[in-house]
Amino acid sequence: MADEYVVDGAQLECTMGAAPSTLSILPLHRVQLRGKNRANIGDCKPFANISPFGACKVTSPPKPCTPACVKWLGGKADLLVDGEPALLKSGMLVCSAGGGMISIKDSGQ
Repeated sequence: MADEYVVDGAQLECTMGAAPSTLSILPLHRVQLRGKNRANIGDCKPFANISPFGACKVTSPPKPCTPACVKWLGGKADLLVDGEPALLKSGMLVCSAGGGMISIKDSGQ
């Protein structure tokens, strides 16, 4: 099966988080797929793009998650969304706050 483009509302999971999260794409991109804003590899800002994953399992005692990341790995270089490669469902992030691997469980399409 071909990789899917990620859009607003995609479901995320972190290996160190206690709960799933949702990806929010700000309307600044103005590039849509099936009526939803399309994501790029730069859409990883805590709280603006990525909601917390509940409690972080790395902290003791567990504290609320604050995702910390730079850019998604797994973009489509030949399709730019607002100057950055489009994000694919196979993309992943490493959270520098807790060392968790953030993956995309559902593209949002």
